[in-house]
Amino acid sequence: MTERAPLPIPEARRRGDSAPLLALSVLVAGMALVGLAQDWRSRAQPAKAPVPTPVVESPGALALREGRKLDVNAASAEDLELLPRVGPAIAGRILEARPFASVEDLQRVRGIGPRTVEQLRPMITVDQEGDESPRTLAPTAPDGYQSDSSGAASRRRGASR
Repeated sequence: MTERAPLPIPEARRRGDSAPLLALSVLVAGMALVGLAQDWRSRAQPAKAPVPTPVVESPGALALREGRKLDVNAASAEDLELLPRVGPAIAGRILEARPFASVEDLQRVRGIGPRTVEQLRPMITVDQEGDESPRTLAPTAPDGYQSDSSGAASRRRGASR
């Protein structure tokens, strides 16, 4: 009988560790390709710009932003909280203690002292109720004409000519 010579076996197969190593490297390469494809797809799509929502400011916030004074007799709790050293609790106490005759009357509110009033003075005002409109109409004259505060005379509607 003739003896056969053994077939040549690569060195890695002789050690027996090539199959798991090959499978692991194929798996890692596949995962990397999937990750790159997802990244490419997300970059290829145009990004949607965020839609800005209009900000509606309250009259008090608008007044403070424009440098005008905030009327504490007419301001809401949210507007009062925009003032320094005024939080939700003090804003609620201010609402309960209204109306105020002067800025110094704010000291009646628990939590507001003389230093706080001095700090708030450049930002606040105290208008009396009913004093909101600077133009007031004078009483009607007997001849059917009435004049406004600017001195201009106007004919009342419905008056006979």
